[in-house]
Amino acid sequence: MKQVLLIALALTVSVVVHAANTKPIEDVFQRYWSAYARKDATKAATDVLPSDLEEMKAAVLPIFLGAQSSKAKEAQEILGLFFGRTVGKARESFSAVDVYAGLNRLVMAGDPQMFDSLKDASLTIIFVKTPSADEAEVHFQIMLRGASDTDSEKLLNKSGRWWVRVKDDPQETAAHFKQLFAKS
Repeated sequence: MKQVLLIALALTVSVVVHAANTKPIEDVFQRYWSAYARKDATKAATDVLPSDLEEMKAAVLPIFLGAQSSKAKEAQEILGLFFGRTVGKARESFSAVDVYAGLNRLVMAGDPQMFDSLKDASLTIIFVKTPSADEAEVHFQIMLRGASDTDSEKLLNKSGRWWVRVKDDPQETAAHFKQLFAKS
């Protein structure tokens, strides 16, 4: 009986310690979400794992640079949103953060009303799951105009800091845009 009580106590203490250790994870996620909800993808990118940003840049930027010669109106609109005010040779030196911001401008342009209303959305972290000491999943609920949805974001602890992971596979994203530009 004593042994069962000790095991129960140990589990309770580990759950409390585990819960206390999620604050840094939650803080990074909240900061990321706050910037993203304000449509500030550049600021949100400061909490995204740099190697994820670099992988996305390596896969996607050449596709956008290659599409610049397209005369198709749709391609030029996409390029304009992606590159923003950057023109000419300066596009070749787009940073990984610039690529992330450009991709998110495209996503936001796809549903501007929804993204405009995100700043008024209510976000609640439901729970944080930590499969390992360096991995975490933040499960959250968004309330927007009386409707709610749940989602999750993965985070990684690298060099003593938590980072949000990019959800989309860089190669799949590049293939999508390559196909889109081929059609236009």
